[in-house]
Amino acid sequence: MNIKTLFITIICIGSFSFAYAQDELHKKNGDVMDVKVIEVGPKLISYQKSDNLDGPIYKIEKDHVSHIVYANGSEDNFAPVRAERETSHRKQVKYGNNIVSFIPMEITSGVGIGLSYERVIDKKTGILSFYMPVTIAFANDNYDPVLGTTSGNTPPTYYIMPGLKFYPTGSKGVVRYAVGPNLAYISGQQYSGTEFIYDNNGNIIGQTTPGWEQRTALGIMVTNSLNINPNAHLHLGLELGLGFTYFDKVGNTNLNTNSIGQFGFKIGYRF
Repeated sequence: MNIKTLFITIICIGSFSFAYAQDELHKKNGDVMDVKVIEVGPKLISYQKSDNLDGPIYKIEKDHVSHIVYANGSEDNFAPVRAERETSHRKQVKYGNNIVSFIPMEITSGVGIGLSYERVIDKKTGILSFYMPVTIAFANDNYDPVLGTTSGNTPPTYYIMPGLKFYPTGSKGVVRYAVGPNLAYISGQQYSGTEFIYDNNGNIIGQTTPGWEQRTALGIMVTNSLNINPNAHLHLGLELGLGFTYFDKVGNTNLNTNSIGQFGFKIGYRF
């Protein structure tokens, strides 16, 4: 008789506990609600308050819930775990504010090489940077059409092009586009070929002596660039700049405005 009474008591206690078992609904804002979950739908979760199981059924958007802990110990997680992990991984990448690059290929007045330095000015968003490339181009315009000869001497031309880079989406990311203005200082030698000298009647009375003359020019360009940062330290870039000179002097001759441009590939270290 005593065993039967104990058995009935255990069943009653178990039934009572089951009837009042409650689930925990955890919201993304940190709130925890004691409820009885009725249904978990694609967009909505239906529940009753645990202290009023005879009351109305409430609904909450699934996007507002991080997870549910049921009375039996099981859980449903609704947070985008994969996206959170990817976001966390991206946040762990700390991009430096300095980039030193080697330019193995630079095309200006000829093909050359160079070095560049970039410094992020706006450290919070990385939208604005100061940029200083220095390149050297090897002359390829040493052919004299009158004599039909080519000079064996090919002195280099130096380019210094300080400027600004504007990143619409910020510079701290895997792939970023930038655009900005550059000043261009050009110094080197330019080959002046043979030219005939004419009198007032159009007769040839002589010719100039061919040779290399000092060239100095100042100009402005707008440079577009594609910037790739595979990790925190490796930097790759492609650049295309187009512009014009507002001062261009060869020897003692002031030239008219000339177009200038540059295209290059760079590989650098970010720190």
